[in-house]
Amino acid sequence: MNLDISLLEQLIHAHATPGDEGEVAELLFASWQMAGLATKRLGMHAVFADCEPGSDKPVMLITAHMDSTGFAVDRFYDGFFGVTPLGHPDIEDAEIPAILKTRAGRVNGVLRNNKEAEDYTFHPHVACPEVRHGDRVAFAPTLTREGTLITAPYLDNRLGCWMLALLAPMVREWNPPWRVVLGATGSEEMCGHGAAVLAHAVRPDAVVVLDTTYENKEQGVELGKGPVLTLSDKSVLLPLAVRDGLMDAFHGAGLPLQTEVYNFSGTDAKAFPFAGLPGVVAPLLVPSKGNHSPRETVDVRDVEVLLSGLRIVLTERGFSYPRV
Repeated sequence: MNLDISLLEQLIHAHATPGDEGEVAELLFASWQMAGLATKRLGMHAVFADCEPGSDKPVMLITAHMDSTGFAVDRFYDGFFGVTPLGHPDIEDAEIPAILKTRAGRVNGVLRNNKEAEDYTFHPHVACPEVRHGDRVAFAPTLTREGTLITAPYLDNRLGCWMLALLAPMVREWNPPWRVVLGATGSEEMCGHGAAVLAHAVRPDAVVVLDTTYENKEQGVELGKGPVLTLSDKSVLLPLAVRDGLMDAFHGAGLPLQTEVYNFSGTDAKAFPFAGLPGVVAPLLVPSKGNHSPRETVDVRDVEVLLSGLRIVLTERGFSYPRV
């Protein structure tokens, strides 16, 4: 599978902190409409594309979130601005390139990290007279590729959005026994209400959540060894029968599938049972290094395996595990 990363590059250059995901939404909308899918916006909280509108098949929602961690302006100084984190950005350097987004446009500058005071400030390269409370700062966008490795900011979760775009033409070719809906949410890194809005609107029978996760060598989770099925985190506690069914589906097709167990963060998965939906919710994630940092790294082979595994899950094995 030879994946075109041009749309991923566009997604990386989109400025989309929690609650301000419009640029990513526009790119997804355009890609879905180009594939001939029926698209819909759910206010500013979510967007989705229906691969078979009107079908009476059970609904499989495949979803990812559009936002990445960032900062919001909360203080004004002489020539620079204090900013507060949105989500949990991870910055090791004392100073990194960053971009301020205002209603007048984007301004390049640097984000300074005062670790001792746990304080962040943005220092623009030019004067910014129109800055307002809440204007957003994000890491400067870059993307490099070395062999199968891709390094960029925002791979959590522009990578998931890229997969939603790649899936649009694929699903039609697969002709699965599911009515597949592709959905993208806002504010996963803060509050998670985008997924709640999407759950209410689509009401799927089953859900696959696409996201990134952490490389964890102690648990055997490494880049290049396949996607990761989350068995437990703050958002999901996967039944063992679901684990076995999905692992059998991947391994039966000769595809690797790693697993992980932890409880210190989560995905959009929790929104769907909280909405009263009884269907299975399975997080299928791509391992990464440097999550939430200016330099996140993933192995594109894991994306390829995940897309191949989704074809198996959707068309051949489905969620064919024993029912509780």
